Amino acid sequence: MGQSHATQPVVLTINSHDPTGGAGLVADVETTASLGCHCVSALTAVNVRDTEQHKDRLSNDTSLLIEQIRAALEDTRVGAIKIGDVATVAQAEALHTILREYDDIPVVLDPSLNHGASDGDLETAVRMLLLPRSHIAILSAEQLHQLASCGDNIAACAQELLEYGGEELLITGTEMEPNKVVNGLYNHRGLAKQYHWEALPDQFHGAGSTLSAAIAAYLAHGSGLLGAVQQGQQFTWQALVSARRLGMGKLIPDRLFWSRQPPG
Repeated sequence: MGQSHATQPVVLTINSHDPTGGAGLVADVETTASLGCHCVSALTAVNVRDTEQHKDRLSNDTSLLIEQIRAALEDTRVGAIKIGDVATVAQAEALHTILREYDDIPVVLDPSLNHGASDGDLETAVRMLLLPRSHIAILSAEQLHQLASCGDNIAACAQELLEYGGEELLITGTEMEPNKVVNGLYNHRGLAKQYHWEALPDQFHGAGSTLSAAIAAYLAHGSGLLGAVQQGQQFTWQALVSARRLGMGKLIPDRLFWSRQPPG
């Protein structure tokens, strides 16, 4: 007899397709499956890229994206939503409207800001439309400065963005200590927690996708936000430690690292 959806958490990912499998829908499916979830998806764009660089893309029609999202939400009991690469402002507007109807489902926002609509328009859409609908947004320090206007002050930039809405921001790479990378969790009261991780020497394609999908998976399992953030980072660090050079560019995280460990 098949396993019921009540016993296996479902994550909805709204993201683009990355043919390398490093990021995008493939990374989300692999990460959530590794963490015991079933992943349903809605496609925002199709990319052409390798493990080194992005080359081209085709954005999905907004009306088709809406139909995909509504089909998933109406058919399955979605436990968490991960939003990744939103390709156009029209897509962001549609997501804002839909998520307002499902505000009981935790939303993990992991925006891509380097392609799609003109950068300024898409950044504005992320600030005004997607941040207010997120329970946690995950941004690199570079993305934080793209979206905010407070210069080099990470704490002030985080507070600026939180004024648009949303509950928490996880900012990665806020500081570089000797052999350590520091991530910071911010809420409306300021810095809530810092996380210190051993710095790794390589460059990776898909670290952020792994982290956001892992946090969404733990939220779908019913973890509290602090627990999901801690466990999601731990899972991601292990996936990066086990990363593989599958192409001629950056390393791809191994989200199934646990399955390749020798018994005993």
